[in-house]
Amino acid sequence: MKTSYLILMILTAAAAACLLYGFFLEPRWIRVRKFRLARGPHLEGLSILFFSDLHLGRSTSEGKLDRLIRKIMKYQPDALIFGGDLVEEKTPLYDPAFRARILEALDSLQAPLGKWAIYGNHDVEAPRFRKWVTEILQDSGFQILENSQSQIGGLPVWGFANTHHGLPALDKGAFNKAEGEESFRLFLVHECDWYPAAMPWKGPGLVLSGHSHYGQVTLLGLPLIRPAGAKKYWRGSYKLGEKLGMIVSAGVGTVHIHARFFARPDLILLNFEAE
Repeated sequence: MKTSYLILMILTAAAAACLLYGFFLEPRWIRVRKFRLARGPHLEGLSILFFSDLHLGRSTSEGKLDRLIRKIMKYQPDALIFGGDLVEEKTPLYDPAFRARILEALDSLQAPLGKWAIYGNHDVEAPRFRKWVTEILQDSGFQILENSQSQIGGLPVWGFANTHHGLPALDKGAFNKAEGEESFRLFLVHECDWYPAAMPWKGPGLVLSGHSHYGQVTLLGLPLIRPAGAKKYWRGSYKLGEKLGMIVSAGVGTVHIHARFFARPDLILLNFEAE
């Protein structure tokens, strides 16, 4: 009887510790994954910080937002890129106080070369989400790329439309044709499985994605559920070609279940060096 009671107590304590860690500790434990890229003297010294999957909702406290902003700005990147999914299904779109708080936080993110963003699947799954996300991002200084291009300090960048609710496409003729086929490019797409399957560009470049949350709640790192669009390329970095790679971010927020277990949130910091 005493042995059974002891085992029950141990199991109860272990379950409580897991719940505490998953709901309160790991979601706040943001790591920064740093990558050094040797890509020619014209990009030397350029730094880009990529963050994704905020999933802002009623569980997004002012303290949580403040910690994230301070974490991002600690690295003083030259440019910022948001990888999509600003909202979730229950985001209080029509709460003016909530909107003002989010706008103030995103507006406080500053980068000398600018801020860019793409849409995630939650951002465009209904017209009301697209409208809210578009206004918030634009009003806070982000340039939204949707099957369109830009440049970050001389680096050509193409942002794809969302693959769940849009038609991602690359206009090779318009995509900085003068740069040449062998110039290094940056590609942005929310869902991480799409690019390796479609391979719209096979030359030198890097693809940045989010969406997978690394499974969010896992069995010691093994995802219990992988969302559509993140079944195969769901974690870490991948080599897609001789000079083409892809980095998948775990994102910084949570969705459906506001917990993480062995799937720490992350930021991606790219530092460019001369070859």
